[in-house]
Amino acid sequence: MNWISIAWPMVAAACLTLGFINLAIGLATPPRAARLLFFVSAVSAALFCGAELALMRADSVADTWRLLHWANVAVALLVVSLTAFIWVFFGTGNRWLALSVPVLFAAALVMDFVPGPSVIYREIIELRTVQTFGGATFQVIDGVPNPWNALAYVGVLLFIVFVLDASVRLWRRGARRRAAIVGGSVTFFLLVGGVHTGLMETGVLRTPYLISWSYLAILLAMAYELTRDVFAAAKLSERLEEGQRRMDLASAAAGLGMWTWDAHRDQIWATGRARSLLGVPDADPLNLARFMSALHPADRDAVRRSIDGAPDTNRDYEGELRVPLPEGQTRWIAARGQIDRDPLGKPLLVRGVMLDISARRHSELELQRLRAQIAHTGRVSMMGQLASALAHELNQPLGAILRNAEAAELFLQHESPDLDELRAILADVRKDDQRASAVIERLRMLLKRRSIEVRALAVGEVLGDVAALMRADAAARRVRLEIEAVPALPNVLGDRVHLGQVLLNLVLNAMDAVEDAPVGQRRVVVGAMRDGGGTVEMAVSDSGHGIAPERLAFLFEPFFTTKPNGLGLGLSISRTIIEAHGGRIWAENNPQAGATIRFTLPVAVDASSP
Repeated sequence: MNWISIAWPMVAAACLTLGFINLAIGLATPPRAARLLFFVSAVSAALFCGAELALMRADSVADTWRLLHWANVAVALLVVSLTAFIWVFFGTGNRWLALSVPVLFAAALVMDFVPGPSVIYREIIELRTVQTFGGATFQVIDGVPNPWNALAYVGVLLFIVFVLDASVRLWRRGARRRAAIVGGSVTFFLLVGGVHTGLMETGVLRTPYLISWSYLAILLAMAYELTRDVFAAAKLSERLEEGQRRMDLASAAAGLGMWTWDAHRDQIWATGRARSLLGVPDADPLNLARFMSALHPADRDAVRRSIDGAPDTNRDYEGELRVPLPEGQTRWIAARGQIDRDPLGKPLLVRGVMLDISARRHSELELQRLRAQIAHTGRVSMMGQLASALAHELNQPLGAILRNAEAAELFLQHESPDLDELRAILADVRKDDQRASAVIERLRMLLKRRSIEVRALAVGEVLGDVAALMRADAAARRVRLEIEAVPALPNVLGDRVHLGQVLLNLVLNAMDAVEDAPVGQRRVVVGAMRDGGGTVEMAVSDSGHGIAPERLAFLFEPFFTTKPNGLGLGLSISRTIIEAHGGRIWAENNPQAGATIRFTLPVAVDASSP
């Protein structure tokens, strides 16, 4: 055994070792294409290394011809795979140069396998034995070169130009180390190997092929860069894990749950807090179907509509979701995030955060219930103030009914009662009964506890209801109550009973405000006019002492009152009702005397003059 028998197998083993290492890494982790092409190139180099050793040990011309054919196959596979590697690993280069390399080597291989001479030699004259240092011997070919072998050399030259072009482009992009190490190594050692091979095949040099040695240097440069990528990926993975731990800690401290859905693989990554909010154990796999099953059935369609939106829909989304709990309760979650889509509108990646807002939602529901109770209490508290008005309103129709009944009884005592007169009396009784029923129904609806039912209302009817209810109380207080409304006002959107409550409350406050004024100056005006902003403005004005300017800003706050015995709820409830209708309410002092409280109501879409 001599040094040649040791050196060439070592080169082949080194190529195969590097190749299988990168194959294993490429099969385990992406990106895979560059490592798989590296493996093909390394195996091709090892095969050519074996062909080089076999050519140095060839015993006959026939064996040499056969080995040259397969050596050319290995070289072609090596150069083509290396071209593809540069294209993938650099991500740049001239497409036509990259395609011309395999075309030229394919043409050379076709010529090499057709009957006739090899593409390298037209004729092999003899095999000569050459002795080198250490007593080692090898065979060299003495033959006539084939001019068509220039195809392979042109292919190598084009490949070098392709590598130089790709390296320059990569250098300009900022990846200078990769361009210098890989691109420089490929260019330098291919030039060295190509020049040496050309001198050897033309008979200038009497040496064995050294292509595998040149390519081993190229493989080492490529492997170095690929290994740096592995180390960089490992460090990045460590940083990502550390960042994830910090993010989990920060999100847990803030009560936030974070998650990401990879639509292509249908996998959801979620922090421990997010899984806890959804009720999904850490050990269970999480995908879109499992995520949907954790939500309330009524919320699933909304989530799917957000995900399946059109390409031009907003990438941001937010909403509130419900998660049913085993004990029968419901967890409210505020969700917010972004959706990345492809040009066709299909989701690629969905990122989101979620926050438990159950306590806030329960507080809002409780506050809404308390407001309803306070509003109901406020309406009931007005019963005492409305009692006199109700007694007066009912006393008149009931008194009329009684008098008509007595008159009818007297007519019936006659031997021949006047039937026409009796019919007129019964008609009056019916009208007075309907009047009394209407008064009772208005009060019953006012005191009835219910939610707002918005519909188109005629402004004149709303003001007429208030005037009918407050006329008796105004007369008892000796207050002049006036209704002033601009003719042909459009209908407004509102709840008749709730708006009646607001107006009654404001009129009662206005009558309280003028109670200390002289009898002739006690005046309350209820008016309505068209506002320029698509609303109707209603106002209740009094001629009292007005409101202190420093109290105007707090007039509608709960439990704030200007009355000695007031609860401070009437105006607060009125503001809640008006804002629920989409309007606003405010107070101002009149230029002369007294104050005015105004509020607006939206005009009905199909509003028409009442």
